[in-house]
Amino acid sequence: ILMEMEAFAPPALAETWDNVGLLVGRARAEIHTVLTALDVTEAVVREAAGCGAGLIVAHHPVIFGGVKRVTDETREGRLMLDMGQAGISHAAAHTNLDAAQGGVNDTLMRVMGAENVRGEGFVRVGDVPEGTTFGQLCARAQKKLHAAVRAFGNAETPVHTLGCCSGAGGSEIGEALALGADCFITGEVRHHEALDALDRGCCIIEAGHFETENPVCEVLADALQKAADAVQYNVTVFCLKDDPFGR
Repeated sequence: ILMEMEAFAPPALAETWDNVGLLVGRARAEIHTVLTALDVTEAVVREAAGCGAGLIVAHHPVIFGGVKRVTDETREGRLMLDMGQAGISHAAAHTNLDAAQGGVNDTLMRVMGAENVRGEGFVRVGDVPEGTTFGQLCARAQKKLHAAVRAFGNAETPVHTLGCCSGAGGSEIGEALALGADCFITGEVRHHEALDALDRGCCIIEAGHFETENPVCEVLADALQKAADAVQYNVTVFCLKDDPFGR
């Protein structure tokens, strides 16, 4: 399962500061059920235990920096203890999944209806149908991503090329502009980033960190299931898309 996860999101694509791969558990544990989710939360661990999942594959790693102790005094400690007690392992595909072909950002572009998608790293741009307005793209993001969209720009502005960087991607607007984007969708954008983008003729859709990344969980689950089926490995992959903030 880890080999197929890394084939889909190669670890070499991860940023140097990131923490990806198997983070909790035994590499040779026998797994029959896998749960994919954006984050490892108490609800996700309960769901994994309830469906008999031996592995949680999440986008966000439960461990980022150095850990000197694992206790129930921290959120991460409680999660690791709960997973250990339930016999559940945890693997993460984070910035490598952001950058991977078919990963987080390509999925976001597909959901937004962009075509002829290009770009590498964290940034993608794609063409939108002739006559598309900024307001229409905002409405699509709100509907398809189930997001409370913040719009920076005039609703009637025509859009030809949509750029994206999911999650906290406001700092990547310049790269999208260099690729010809006149509209950019991300999860989080800073005030000055939005002002600079508008000054350069690019409207901004801020659709939420969770919302812009969550669609990939289903894509990842499908990829892992197909890989397991192809080699007739008896594993079932579930996808949990619940918002950890209860929205």
